[in-house]
Amino acid sequence: MAYLLLALIPSAFALNVVIARALGGEFGPGTLSALRWFWSAVLIGGFVWWRGRSERWPKDRPEVMRLAQLGALGMGFCSYAAYAGTQTATATAVGLMYSSTAAVVATYEILRGGLKPSPLLVGGIASCITGVGLILTKGHLETLLATKIGAGELWALAGMLVWAYYTVALNRSKLTATPLAQFTIMTIAATAVCLPPTVLELVTNGWPVARSSTPIWIAALVLYTSIFAFIGYSWSIGLSGPVLTAASITLVPLYVAGLAIVLIGEDVRWYHGVAIALVIAGLGAIQASRAKRS
Repeated sequence: MAYLLLALIPSAFALNVVIARALGGEFGPGTLSALRWFWSAVLIGGFVWWRGRSERWPKDRPEVMRLAQLGALGMGFCSYAAYAGTQTATATAVGLMYSSTAAVVATYEILRGGLKPSPLLVGGIASCITGVGLILTKGHLETLLATKIGAGELWALAGMLVWAYYTVALNRSKLTATPLAQFTIMTIAATAVCLPPTVLELVTNGWPVARSSTPIWIAALVLYTSIFAFIGYSWSIGLSGPVLTAASITLVPLYVAGLAIVLIGEDVRWYHGVAIALVIAGLGAIQASRAKRS
């Protein structure tokens, strides 16, 4: 079971942007994000209510507000940015951008003095940044300053930077609520922050016209890429430990490209392949550097 989880977790994170790309013609990014977090809140919130006293809610209002802020940014905005990115950029490109969050977090930790730089760590960060540069310039790093970066890539970049902030903020937050209670509050906040763009999309474009496959995509988005990704990650930490579980996330870029090719027939260019190799190598080096210190 432990190894199965390690194999499935990166696929859950990767499938998210592939589904967004598949449904991009039917749903706006706000509507899709709102659907994702609303049903996640309903299902997990109902389960938490059923468990009763087995779950522990926040002890005071500041903690509730902290969780709501984290949910609005880390779930609401980051989800919207990823889905907005897939409107014009490929799922592979958006997935690669988000996968590079670890490099941004590691850079921040170095700058604030919380992490000592090493050749392996710095090399890993440089490898990830080079991979992101290839995506932004579509394989032409030499024209970085003159390149007009697409809106999709800019959305993905913004979402990745906010996800990095969310990762640091969540790690430094002292929370008393149990994980499922935290998840419920954050998904409610994420749903709320996605409602204004949802209303605007519905007024502008009308109600989405669903296909026969749409309910399957939505179910996978809620059950697999949201609920399973959250619970499975926590479960894997308990079975395999944080180091091995975090290391499994380095495979997300490979999963994104593979799922995008198989499920939606996406064309992966040469620079995608090079960027995938650079990001995976960079994430592996970052994780190996951290493992040596633990």
